[in-house]
Amino acid sequence: QEDFVGRYGGEEFGVVLPNTQSQGASYVAESMRRAIEELQIPHQSSPISDFVTISIGVAVTQPQEGISSPLLLLQFADQALYEGKQNGRNRVVIRQV
Repeated sequence: QEDFVGRYGGEEFGVVLPNTQSQGASYVAESMRRAIEELQIPHQSSPISDFVTISIGVAVTQPQEGISSPLLLLQFADQALYEGKQNGRNRVVIRQV
C-alpha cells in the first residue's frame, strides 16, 4: 500500500517503493522495462529503435544509513536514468547510495 507511481516530468515517471531492497527494486524495474519492450509499440520517428522502449534509473538507500533527503535520492535516480540513456537506452541502471 505504500508503493506509489506518478508522472514526474513530460516523459518521466517516478516509482517509490519504500519497503523494497535493491534486489526487489531491480526486479520491478526490469519487469517494467521488459513489459514495455514486449508491447512492440511502433516508434516511427525514432532514429534509435523501431519500437518504444524505456530506460530506468533506480536509486536505493537505507534511510538510517544513506541519504535522508528525498530530493537527493531523486537526483541519484535521475543520474542513473541519464547514464542508461547515454549507454544505449532500453536498460535499467541502479545506484546504491
